[in-house]
Amino acid sequence: MRILGILKPPSKAEHERARIWAASALAGLALIMLMLLIGSPPPEEADLMPEALRASRIADFATDVPACRAAIAGAGFQTEPIPDEAGANGCGYRNAVELSQSVHAYSAPVASSCAAAAALVMWERDIARPAAQRRYGQDIARIELAAPSYQCRRIAGRRDRRLSEHAHANAVDIKGFTLANGRMVTVAEGWRGNQRDRLFLRDVRDGACDYFRAVLSPDYNRAHRDHLHFDLGRDDMCR
Repeated sequence: MRILGILKPPSKAEHERARIWAASALAGLALIMLMLLIGSPPPEEADLMPEALRASRIADFATDVPACRAAIAGAGFQTEPIPDEAGANGCGYRNAVELSQSVHAYSAPVASSCAAAAALVMWERDIARPAAQRRYGQDIARIELAAPSYQCRRIAGRRDRRLSEHAHANAVDIKGFTLANGRMVTVAEGWRGNQRDRLFLRDVRDGACDYFRAVLSPDYNRAHRDHLHFDLGRDDMCR
């Protein structure tokens, strides 16, 4: 027969530790309340709208552009609307935006659907920047684009001649990253380059799969040997 032990009452030392912890917690709460009352600004790293920009909202952003732009602005970034494009052969876009203020600079303007812009900003914020700091101990100075986001063309190598997501400004191609020290890490050279570059490029590729529907890299086919392709189209791929 198992006999349960009798609980001992807390010692004086345990009482004292509990008292000190409670006092510290109350002091911290009082300081926060005081800062709010006197109008002190929040810490720089504080996200004023932590729920504004999250992956679960990307599908909604595809049909609700005002909500998409508001969420991007609420997270501290900016977009500007661009004129609609009615291209030939089914190409073109409506309600696209240009990222005018993002996490990093880009080698060329990023004009895309608002949902793709939101996904890109989240990928920069949550994946690319932490990966650069983890692998290189520094930030990214600029993201190098492989081509314009909008291109009226079909998917290379497909017999059905289906239009690329670039034909609707719903995709982004990235060829590399310039680090804060000026060094450039490219997909063409780094994918099978030194270990640090290989790990970093796979970090940013794998992390993009949380935000985009199709993420293609040199592991997919030869057409992507020198860039990473992200899009919000119908295909669900992470390679």
